[in-house]
Amino acid sequence: MNPVNRIRFFLISLGIPRKDERFSKDLHRWKTILKIEGNDKQALAVLLSTEKAFRSLYIYRLKNRAYRGWVKLLYPPLDSLYIMTGNIGGGLFIQHGFSTYIAAESIGENCWINQQVTIGYKDNSRPPVIGNNVTITCGAKVLGPITIGDNVTIGANAVVVKDLPPDSVWGGVPAKRIR
Repeated sequence: MNPVNRIRFFLISLGIPRKDERFSKDLHRWKTILKIEGNDKQALAVLLSTEKAFRSLYIYRLKNRAYRGWVKLLYPPLDSLYIMTGNIGGGLFIQHGFSTYIAAESIGENCWINQQVTIGYKDNSRPPVIGNNVTITCGAKVLGPITIGDNVTIGANAVVVKDLPPDSVWGGVPAKRIR
């Protein structure tokens, strides 16, 4: 690591939300999926250096607004990934994240969101509630005051506007149960 990156990482490591269990789960999930070797500090350095979607999630997890601003200067987030969710469980993995809008009421643990996904409002009611272990693949839309059950997979380009039961696979426009 060159001297500039060492200084950057030192400054970033001062504000790592170590006591935030959700951040720890995020870090371990990204480390596992991307097959990053080494300890947590080394993995964090790699992720902040190479993964803009991870940077966006890291910045989202930071509580201190001033510190968040410094992190954005040192490690710019993905500018087309918007995360505006009240509560996100640990272990969220955002693959690519390009042109992705995440505005759920809440998202459970160990969810996987691909690029060009929209999770948000359909009208002036509430946004969706996403369960645990949900996978939302590229281009899918999850809209309105609905609930997505645990262990659900939503296929590419599917449009979901109704509640989905747990342990199911959905696809199509409008989304229909595949399995």
